[in-house]
Amino acid sequence: MKKVAEIFLILALVCAGCTVVCGAVSAEEMRTFVDDVGREVVLPAEIDAVSPSGPLAQIVLYSLDPDLFVSVSSSFDSVETKYIDPRLLTLPVTGQFYGSKASTMNPESIMELNKQLHIDVVLDIGEAKETMKPDLDDIQSKTNVAFAFVTQNKLSDIPGSYLKLGELLDRKEQGGRLSAYATALLAEFDAGMKTIGGAKKSLIYVTSIDGNSVSMVGNGSYHAEVLDYVGNNIAAPVTSSSGTGDGYTMEDILQLNPDYIIVSYTGDHAYYNKIMSDPMWRSLTAVQNGNVYEAPYGPYNWMGAPPSVHRLLSLMWLGNLMYPEVFDYSINDRVKEFYSLFFHYDLTDAELSDLMIYAKPNASSTPVPTKAPAPLFGVLAGLAAAAVFAGRRC
Repeated sequence: MKKVAEIFLILALVCAGCTVVCGAVSAEEMRTFVDDVGREVVLPAEIDAVSPSGPLAQIVLYSLDPDLFVSVSSSFDSVETKYIDPRLLTLPVTGQFYGSKASTMNPESIMELNKQLHIDVVLDIGEAKETMKPDLDDIQSKTNVAFAFVTQNKLSDIPGSYLKLGELLDRKEQGGRLSAYATALLAEFDAGMKTIGGAKKSLIYVTSIDGNSVSMVGNGSYHAEVLDYVGNNIAAPVTSSSGTGDGYTMEDILQLNPDYIIVSYTGDHAYYNKIMSDPMWRSLTAVQNGNVYEAPYGPYNWMGAPPSVHRLLSLMWLGNLMYPEVFDYSINDRVKEFYSLFFHYDLTDAELSDLMIYAKPNASSTPVPTKAPAPLFGVLAGLAAAAVFAGRRC
């Protein structure tokens, strides 16, 4: 009997030891991440299942690692699907937590999807707001799914956001690579714009035309950051928060008479064609000088909509277009680099020509149907610059 008791005691000690060891291993497999609104988020050491909370998070997460997706915030349109990993087209749609479609993401749907998806973290990206911390704490407590926020609002946020995302999602190498690219590009443009100084060219960005009514993105808008930076955006100060901007009349446009007109993409190039063929538009200096250009589109509109990392494309494009003597590089090479790095897509020369059909000087004024554009890589320079940037954050 004594022997039996001793055996039971030994077994109990072994089980207790296993419990302690297993508990220690389990604890070691978790880590704490402090997000950009100061929330301590407990996460697995290795991340392999991420749900984006909206379109900005979806775009940025894709650039970091498409394999991380277990759901998407919204389905892809016919232009976007050309550039997107086909696997993502089959994933469930989780919806959007913030913005005009915020009601599409709710605790009940997250909990239900998590039963099948086993989500490591729901990623939110954008501008930090006062209500964000309690909002995220609330939905995290209701769903028992981790939510983490990273700031990426202005162009200057991009380098640091990728370093933070690399840490959050355990993708430090790619995060550092994307951060280095953005750091080098922004430094290049800071230097170039100082050279240009007060000699900025005037421009407007036309987002829609309906008879005598014209919509443009106003000066000072979140959506006009690139326009305001590289040119003299002579549209009036913004009054609407919409990405399509504010309403004007044709008479307003004639009075502005800009050096350059950038026009939003449509599948049939309708707005571009209208400007190039309408007698009233043709009286403008920009049209007479051939300085009307359609913003490329694919997988997203380079000018924004939504405004995310692809605005770096519009920065390179407009800089080289308006000031080729300062930003003296092959725009073809730059676009291919960017698409490869951020969209994981290698553009052919034919695809690039389709993509930029009315985005280069000497474009024909008679539009022809074009296939959807494609994405590619960006100039990788200045890894040291990214290290300096990261040092400044510490």
